[in-house]
Order: sequence, then structure tokens, then C-alpha cells
Amino acid sequence: MKNVIEKLKEFSEQIDLKERFDFNFDITDKIFNSIESEQLSTDKNPFDQNVRLKWILSKKYKTNTEQNYLDFWIVNNWGGIRGFKPNQRNIEKVRKFKQQLEKRKLSLDCFSTISSLSKISSFIDPENFVIYDSRVIYTLNWLILTCENQNGFKEKYFPMPSGRNKIIADFDMNTIVNISHISEYVENTELYVPQQNAYFEFCEFIKTNTELFYGENSKPYELEMLLFTLADKEIFKELKERIKITTGNTVYN
Repeated sequence: MKNVIEKLKEFSEQIDLKERFDFNFDITDKIFNSIESEQLSTDKNPFDQNVRLKWILSKKYKTNTEQNYLDFWIVNNWGGIRGFKPNQRNIEKVRKFKQQLEKRKLSLDCFSTISSLSKISSFIDPENFVIYDSRVIYTLNWLILTCENQNGFKEKYFPMPSGRNKIIADFDMNTIVNISHISEYVENTELYVPQQNAYFEFCEFIKTNTELFYGENSKPYELEMLLFTLADKEIFKELKERIKITTGNTVYN
């Protein structure tokens, strides 16, 4: 992944996350005590607020035995995923997910909702786990395609979780990958990291490389936030400029 790393290094030098990262939440929510809300109000941008939130909630996980409320606040309120309701089935799925984190192998059932579940793990342990969502993986897969696999299939891609973002829905990355590697697809070559291992391999990639971009005391979520930020602007711009579809004798840009 040397070329991907070099490209991300360029992006990290061009983009100030304090200016570009845009993900807001209600700092007056009842989950926060008055001191926590006051601390969050001193942060002047969404990046700093979300970083502080990581450690506020991580501390709550360490001091609260009843964690269901925290789990579903993260997914429903902070993450905006209202469909993952705090019913018994999902409470049990979160419990199993936490167990599987220790074993470093996910069931297919847990991976099917990894966008939701990884939000929880990213707050439980921000030093080791990050969010695996559609925008982050869309960015990384595009970089793998254009930086590593442009002259043939060398690096596997990460399985794409479903997402609500319009660009990601309209320009499906799985289709782009399959068309780009049509001969491998026809031969049933495995193009993707197995779902059971994908989350852990992604977290390891992020952890291993964050310090290269953001320095010795940086945290994995910084690189994850960069990948998230790149999707709608830089990656979509590249995609529009580089994607070509050939039909018969006609090339469509």
C-alpha cells in the first residue's frame, strides 16, 4: 500500500481537518453533564469537538456498567442511524460484537451492520478502533484502485458497507472495482478482504500509518477523519475526471 500511503500523505498536508471536517452533534444533549457541555463549547470547530467527544465517551464506558444507553446514543443520536433501534435483537448483536472484538474475527451478521457497530468500538477504545463506514471505505478503495491497482490487480479492496451518501449510492464502488478488474471478476478472483477480517485489517492500516501523517502523538481517528473528509470533494473530483466506460467503439467520460 506504499502508493496509497504516499497519496494520503499529500492529502494530509493539503487539508486542515480543523477547517474541513464537518460532522456536528448537539453538545447540550442530556448525555453530557454541565462540565462536559462546557468543555465541548470551548472547542471552535467540529473536528476538535469530535475528538473531545471520543475521550468523554471512552471515560463513560470505563465508569458505567450499564452501557446500552451509550451504545445506542452513539449510533442513533451522534451517528444519525435511526434504523438501528435499541431492541433486544440489536442489543444482543452489540454484545456479540464486543466479544468478537477481543477475538479479532467478526461474524457475517455483525459485519452486515459494521457502519453502526464500528461507531461504538471507536468510542470504547479510540486508541485501537476506528469507524468503518461507507465514505471512509469508498475513499480507501478508490485510492487502492488508482494508486496500487491501476496496472493490474495487486492489493485487495475492503468490502463496502451500505451508505446513505448520494455520491456513493450513484457511483457504486463495487461496480467500479468489478469493471476495472473484469478479467479477474470473470475468473472469480477474490478481490476483497474477507468480511470476517476486514474491520481489523482496516484498523491496523489506520493505526500503523497515522503517525506518518500527523506526528508522534497522533491518534488513529485523525487518519480515519481524513478519509471521511476526502470522499465528497477530492475523491469525487478524481472519479469524474478518470472514469471512462467503453461501449463498442465509443468511450464515455
